[in-house]
Amino acid sequence: MLNGLSLFSGIGGLDVALSGYVRPIAYCEIDAYCQGVLLSRMAERRLTEAPIWPDVKCLDKACLDDMISLQNEEESMAGKLKKLTPEQAEQAKDSYIDGMSLGDLAHIYGVTRQAMWDLIRRRTTLRTQKKYGKDNHFYRGGARADQHAHDVLEKAVLYGKLHNPEKCESCGSTDRFTDGRSAVQGHHCDYNKPLDVKWLCQKCHHEWHKHNKPTPYNGEPEVTVDVDIIYGGFP
Repeated sequence: MLNGLSLFSGIGGLDVALSGYVRPIAYCEIDAYCQGVLLSRMAERRLTEAPIWPDVKCLDKACLDDMISLQNEEESMAGKLKKLTPEQAEQAKDSYIDGMSLGDLAHIYGVTRQAMWDLIRRRTTLRTQKKYGKDNHFYRGGARADQHAHDVLEKAVLYGKLHNPEKCESCGSTDRFTDGRSAVQGHHCDYNKPLDVKWLCQKCHHEWHKHNKPTPYNGEPEVTVDVDIIYGGFP
């Protein structure tokens, strides 16, 4: 089955027609009524569960990679907890109000992102869906040249794509900070390759930067996006 990106999805007519041949990793539809129909069709299982992206102008390689990671993670949760207890639902709501994302809450409680969205919206007002630049919660980059790489690396570790070996590749140190965290850090020689890292202790990390300069971020991250087909209706 092909991985597809559904643009200008409307109410999902084309997606229903392609079901069985194309698995959407994300839908993109700006109209609120159409978004509601897409959600209803996902609930009825006529459409594959996937995030609905509200604005095509904000899609980039980094956010698509996040979507694919979450989709694969949700598929691996088949058969796990699908209904939260009232206590868990309240905890999730409180955590969302405190600033935690729907994606991270879904990961913690072992449900799909869509299910968590539905649970939270029935218990509190959802945060505004911001769309552009730094206002977008999938935004990568910023004033620091390494912010993009660090952000993507953090997500990769969180969702199990990369693992910190907790042993320095240079000197073999397994030191820890006083609070118990590993002193081994992910180091980038090239900030355009956020998943290409060396694991170095703090001392070796600082020593590398004394004698070398990493390749600066050029605004076009080399993130692998496993999309086989892009299709859609008229904008």
